Amino acid sequence: MSDDKDGEQQDRQFVTSLARGLMILAAFGPDDRTLSNQELAERTGLPRPTVSRFTHTLRKLNYLAYHQRLGRYSLAPRVIELSQTAFAATGIRDIARPGMVTLSELADVSVALGVPSDLSVRYIELVRRPEAIVLNLDVGARLPLCQTAIGRAYLASLAPRPREALIARLQKADPALWDVQAPNVAAAVACFEARGYVTGFGQWRPELNAIATVIRSVEGADPLLLSVSGLSSVLTVERAEQEFAPLLLSTARSVEARMARLYHS
Repeated sequence: MSDDKDGEQQDRQFVTSLARGLMILAAFGPDDRTLSNQELAERTGLPRPTVSRFTHTLRKLNYLAYHQRLGRYSLAPRVIELSQTAFAATGIRDIARPGMVTLSELADVSVALGVPSDLSVRYIELVRRPEAIVLNLDVGARLPLCQTAIGRAYLASLAPRPREALIARLQKADPALWDVQAPNVAAAVACFEARGYVTGFGQWRPELNAIATVIRSVEGADPLLLSVSGLSSVLTVERAEQEFAPLLLSTARSVEARMARLYHS
């Protein structure tokens, strides 16, 4: 994290207060109806007095609602308005969803679109048939970077220096976990460089297999992350690599091409 902070301090255009306010909003997960200032401080790493000032401001701006009886905050409808506006303005859902639906119809699998979110990946779109539910995950869910295919796809897609900085943060956050996952991340980087996608065969959940790749939608921005996951009895290693991987990559490239035309039209 020190590299990131050093970069921020050297960047005179960087507004730290804005970044911290966004950290507060991003700290809420799909299962978090309410969070206290203490919980937000723990999740963001910010001092509690700082968090209190930001939650007060976000409440005044109607991005957070305060539940006085509980002494806790929840996301307000204005945040939903922002997310819906972003989806409409970028065209992400309309462009990506048809290809995701096509992938989901090949078998009882889940097809997810995610974005990097600090030390995790957050689902922003999900397509699956009812019988394909493997884990109780939905739009808004956060997945860990090291253990999952979709998280490793992001790590593998980074240039060496930003990847090393992010790995340093992961190692600091949980040294024991990183020691276990470091070989898997290294293998994912090699796989991505050779094949354009990464795999996760039973390494996050024993019964779950997944493959993932990236969609580079806007130059200079974080990529979108596209994954296919399913029970190992359905998404076998052979089927994942021989049937789904080519289709995953072609879907990602198709979305990239359509996004490029959107921004240059």
